[in-house]
Parts: sequence; C-alpha cells; structure tokens
Amino acid sequence: MKESIFRVLLSLAFAIPAALHAQEEPSEDCRNNYSIFYEFYRNKSYDDAFEAWKYTYDNCSDLTKNIYIFGPPIIKSRINSAQDEAEKMQYVALLLEMYDRRNELFPEKLGFVVGLKAIDMLIYYPDSVETTFNTFQKAIELDGYDHSAAFFNNYFNAAIRMFSNQLFTLDDVFNTYNVVSEAIEFNNNELNRELAAIAQRVEETNTLSAADQKAQNRANAELDRYTKVDQNLEKQIAKIATCSRLESLYNDESFEAHINDTVWLRRAAKLLQKERTNDEGEIETCTEMEIFVRISERLYEMDPSSPGARSMGLLSFQRKNFSKAAEYFESAANQEPDPIKAARDLNLAATAMLLNNQASKARDFARQAVKLRPNYGDAYITWAKAYAAADGACGNNVFEKKAVYWAALDKLYQARSVDPDVAGKVGKLISNYQNQLPNKTIAFELGWREGQTYNIGCWVGETVTVKFY
Repeated sequence: MKESIFRVLLSLAFAIPAALHAQEEPSEDCRNNYSIFYEFYRNKSYDDAFEAWKYTYDNCSDLTKNIYIFGPPIIKSRINSAQDEAEKMQYVALLLEMYDRRNELFPEKLGFVVGLKAIDMLIYYPDSVETTFNTFQKAIELDGYDHSAAFFNNYFNAAIRMFSNQLFTLDDVFNTYNVVSEAIEFNNNELNRELAAIAQRVEETNTLSAADQKAQNRANAELDRYTKVDQNLEKQIAKIATCSRLESLYNDESFEAHINDTVWLRRAAKLLQKERTNDEGEIETCTEMEIFVRISERLYEMDPSSPGARSMGLLSFQRKNFSKAAEYFESAANQEPDPIKAARDLNLAATAMLLNNQASKARDFARQAVKLRPNYGDAYITWAKAYAAADGACGNNVFEKKAVYWAALDKLYQARSVDPDVAGKVGKLISNYQNQLPNKTIAFELGWREGQTYNIGCWVGETVTVKFY
C-alpha cells in the first residue's frame, strides 16, 4: 500500500515531462528521500526537508529538475537558522553550487538561473560586489531583457554599490541605468500588449475566460512589480544624475561623436528630461541645457517615435510654443504602448492647452489620460483646472457662470480619492475653488437651494449638486 502511494506521489511530482532527466530507474533510497523532502516542501517545512533533499542532491543529482527548483528555500531555511557565521557560509556555498549544478544538468534556463545566483550573491556576499555585478552581466548576456523585476532591481543596486566602492565611473552607472530602464520598458510593453489582446477578446466575445483571467491577473501583478522597481530606480538615479554631472557627459563633443546613434540620443534625452529635486527642494529637469535642444531635434529627426516626440514636446513647452507642445505630446501618447507613460504625455498635452487658453481641449486630453490610468490624480487636477478656467464662460448670470467651480471641486475630490499622494496639492485648490463658488444669498435670489442639481451648459456638460461652504 505504501509503495503504491509513493508511486502516485512520485508520478505527480514528475508530471511535467521536462522534469525527468535520468533514463535509469532511481534507487529506492533516492525515491524515498525525494518523497520525504517533497512532502515537507509542499507543507513549507523547509528546515525538515533539508536532510532528505541533501541526500537526493548528493546521490541522485540528475533525478529531476525539481531538486533545484525546490532547493533554494530549503537551503535558505538552513542559512537563516545557522548557529554561527562559518556554518551559515557553508550553506551559502551550497546554494551557489546548486545553481551551477542545475545549469550543468538541466541547461534549459541558463540566464534565469545565473540571475537567481546573482541575486543571492548580492545578499550573502556584499563585499564581493564586482564578482556579483559580473554575474548579473552574464545573466543579461544569456537571456537579454527576459528577467524578473527583482532581477533588474538588484542588478541596479549592484551598480550603485560598484559606484560607492569607486569601481564604477558615473558613466558606468548611467549605462547600467539605461539598460535597466530599457528592460523595464520592454517588459512593460510586452505585458501591456498581452493585456490589450485579452481586452480585445473580451470585447469581441463579451466573456473573460478562466485562462484569460489567470493571464490578466499575472500580467497585472508583473506590471505592478516592474512599476515599483521603476520608481525605486528613479529615486536612486535622481540623487546621482544632477545637471552639473550630466554636463560632463552630454556636451557638444559627445553629441558630435554620437550624432547618428539613436540609442545614445534616446538615453541622453531621457536623462536630461528626468525630474529631480534640487538643493532648495524644488523639482527641476536639465532641459534648460542648450545641448538638450540639439539632442531633441536630432532624435526626432532620426526617430519620430514616442521618445523623440516626447523630447520635442518638452522642448516646445520650454519655448512656450504650447500648441506645438500639445501636438508632440499627443503624438508621443499615440505611439506609447505603456498606458502610464501615455497618460503622462496626455496630461502634459492638457497642461499645454491650459497655458494656451484652450480649456476645453485641456479637459479632453485630461479625460483621455484618466481613461488610460484611472488612478492618475494629477490628470484629475488638470481636469479640474480646465473647468475652473471656464469661469464666466458658461451661463447667463453670476450663479451659472460660477457653477463650473462645483464641477472643478468634484474632480479634485476624485483626485484625492484615487491618488492619496496628491492630497497636498488638492487641498490648496479645494480651498481656493470653494471661495469662488456662487454666493449663497445671490443663488437664493435666483431660485437655487442647497441640494438641487444644476446642468452646466457649453463645453463643460457636467451635472453638479448645489452646495455652499
């Protein structure tokens, strides 16, 4: 009876054909120890699983790839419970050796496994940063951008350590940043295309299949992880990529040397337009540098895609040609597969239209931004500002002309609801707009009472509730 149960367990564990490697029938000891550690692993009793796992690893190393898939948490449990540093490092050495052996015996995912090893090297060998960084590099050479968000986060952390240990120049850090940033963008685009395909199928069939639901959840979770890594990346690079430092990298001489290199131009434009906090605590970019003009114009000339259009939009904004800026930002958004970046482009187009005194077009762009990114508080704020800009333009009397502020306040409340990070900005605007609302006495004389609804005419087209503060 026990033998038959064991065979069922073993067959389930080897359900994936790729998991089986050995052609010979495994010994009874191998089968027993595999069964023991597999059951402990399944119940997350990793420390209890170690002895049986170690027997299988030592004596049946080519039995199944599962030995290596399940190995890391089992070994790390022993690392965490080690009594002294010497014992701990013995387990760490075993962990890294295990990755190498997996690639020798089961070389189907070489780069992925080297990446796992690099991450653990960064954790357990913090002083061996150069060797660790080279291991990350090897993983990228093998698998390109096909790595997890955690991999790229740790890869850039390794580069920062190299810089801190004076093993990297500033240029080396920026080169690593560009690789990681482009990898995140590549993976985001792939995931967004997958989600768009699912959405298209749902629209055509009016049904979300179980398979698509699972794929959608996975893609959204991955996007969230990449977004968090991207935010961490931006925080770290902003501390280093000061405008004075970038001047030494991006100047007339380097521009002439890379004038036909679209990759260099794209990376330079991205770093120069990046927002960072200066010594006075103000947000700034390096787009005021004269070299940004030359880089942006040349980039758009060679590559009028999303990055080029975005750079030209910022350049036009800087030159106060707001109408042209909006055109460029709209072009960038239309070519951008990442909805977060596209939404930002559309919000910049909306801001440009506001400055160009075209409030209705500003509203349209802001509304498109919110459609792409429903939790985009800044776009709701721009939408509110567009309504406030209609003060006096809609209606026939003072009540009707000032009613746009109720519409503006509604958008501000939405901004605060979906994006707590904008609460500070929203609070100041709410206070200002409440002071601009129709006077209660005059509204009463015109027949309006609190709680009634009013339909705002002209291009605003919103229904608001009368409320006095």
